[in-house]
Amino acid sequence: MTELSASARAGLEAVVPGGVTTRAADRLRMAHDASHYLLHPGAVITPSDAGQVAALLAYGGRTGTGLTFRSGGTSLSGQAVTDRLLVDVRRRFRDLSVLDDGRRVRVQPGVVLRHVNARLAPYGRKLGPDPASESACTVGGVIANNSSGMTCGIEFNTYRTLESLVLALPSGTVLDTGAPDADARLRAAEPDLHAGLLRLRDRVRGDSDSVRRIRAQYAMKNTMGYGVNAFLDHDDPADLLTRLVVGSEGTLAFVASATFRTVPVHPHAATGLLVFDSLGAAMAAMPAL
Repeated sequence: MTELSASARAGLEAVVPGGVTTRAADRLRMAHDASHYLLHPGAVITPSDAGQVAALLAYGGRTGTGLTFRSGGTSLSGQAVTDRLLVDVRRRFRDLSVLDDGRRVRVQPGVVLRHVNARLAPYGRKLGPDPASESACTVGGVIANNSSGMTCGIEFNTYRTLESLVLALPSGTVLDTGAPDADARLRAAEPDLHAGLLRLRDRVRGDSDSVRRIRAQYAMKNTMGYGVNAFLDHDDPADLLTRLVVGSEGTLAFVASATFRTVPVHPHAATGLLVFDSLGAAMAAMPAL
């Protein structure tokens, strides 16, 4: 991407004062993630809060300006690089609050997963998702990529342990889906979105083949794409939107904050070797295990 025009830079500076840089060092530093892709952004933007992100999204909608959000940058597929405008949501989104003696945690997208677990350790709790990159990946990417790991299965993954989100929608609306009146607020602020989610819910539920396929797909580990099982698991559009954001790769909303239900850390662990006479016998033992 060529350097920003003076008018474009002025427009961005009005939305995110002091948060826009086109320095070569900043652009080069953000030109790659953990993938093999190399794209030089035209500018790096660092908003300070959800309000600025919402204003930035509204600006992008008005001007047709594409935005790519980046947090930990551990992606292996190039989701965190762009040759347009890169929004750094790691540096200033690092708040973390442990709630209910560790049974819940509220965390912003720039916090590294291992840091969350370190704060939860004294309570004997941890987050359910356990991707291999936990020492470097951040909560924002875990939600956007529906990261899981080897041990969380389909019960303790991001989708199942997520309680609520604070979202900045493309229009600029900020919504706390954990608020008691979240659905009413969504209907008032985004009536088309609210109605569209209800139509999709009813369309999915009204098609027996869709229901069957979704049930089968999500009965096993599945981290690909939107969490469309939400249409079977939840009724209200605010709850549907919360779960659809999981795995959405940043295409539906920006996650300004997430509240998770944590899982216990077992005080003892052991490894065993079980020998079966046949593959069939081994598979038959899996449900009990």
